[in-house]
Amino acid sequence: MVVNAGTINEAIKELQGRFPGIQERLTDEKGEVRRFINVYLNEEDIRFLQNQNTALKDGDEISIIPAIAGG
Repeated sequence: MVVNAGTINEAIKELQGRFPGIQERLTDEKGEVRRFINVYLNEEDIRFLQNQNTALKDGDEISIIPAIAGG
């Protein structure tokens, strides 16, 4: 899927417009990405970049992966 966004945060908002309810599953009440959701930009965790303010450029790939726990 292609999004037209300048940051990860804008991409999440665009996804919310296409898929109502997804934003509340990805972010908490403060608007931060939930602890158990991992977001990667070109295979790099956004927590080690500028989190949701990480800038996007044409051709970037965003991966949204829920954490899996178990034993």
